Amino acid sequence: MRHYIITGASRGIGEALAKEVGLGETTLHLVSRGSVKELMSQLSKKGTEVFSYAFDLSRTDGITILTEEIFSNIDMKDATFIALVNNAGMLEPIGPIGKHDTEDYRRNLEVNFVAPTLLCHEFTKRTAGFEGDLRILNVSSGASKKAYYGWSHYCSTKAGLDMITAAIAVEHGKRIGVFGFNPGRTDTKMQDQIREQSPEDFEHVQSFIDAWEQGILNSPEKVAKMMRIVLEEDRFESGVTVSTRDFT
Repeated sequence: MRHYIITGASRGIGEALAKEVGLGETTLHLVSRGSVKELMSQLSKKGTEVFSYAFDLSRTDGITILTEEIFSNIDMKDATFIALVNNAGMLEPIGPIGKHDTEDYRRNLEVNFVAPTLLCHEFTKRTAGFEGDLRILNVSSGASKKAYYGWSHYCSTKAGLDMITAAIAVEHGKRIGVFGFNPGRTDTKMQDQIREQSPEDFEHVQSFIDAWEQGILNSPEKVAKMMRIVLEEDRFESGVTVSTRDFT
């Protein structure tokens, strides 16, 4: 039995990935703040076993309890493949550092970096001794390599996530295949949010508007197919951050 743990599964890339991998002898563990009832219904009709976990990833003090619940639903003797996909992320607050409330910045740091790092920690610890295939995929961004005005917290947390990916590969690369994945500009609610910003808060907003108007955004479904390849095939070296450009 194959198991996929996917955060941010209620919409966008997370939802598309759940549909992409949720076939055959696969059990999905979907973590999200939003409802996944409709998604669960669609997947169940295809014979996929689905568990949902309503969880706010900014509440990182609950990560241990969350992972306890998830792994209580995984029969380690029956499992052949277990993957963790840290997909959930947030942009807010958008604007130069020092503008918004400290609590808003804290929430961003928790969701984008602390939560996925702790989930990687729990995943690595709880799969010790597992003899099947193990994979971690951390969703990155082009912003991890370039500083954008108004995205100081987003850029830095994604850069940190890239480094966690590389470090886990150094420490556990013989046992766990771990990868970053940069989906590029993808047609999700996050892109909608970006296009609504003022140039005063986000200087590069016009380029995102132009990309949308030109119809050059990636679809979540296209990105999900690439993510599945990264996770299930041995095309890439553990520890690297793969980009959609690596498929062209």
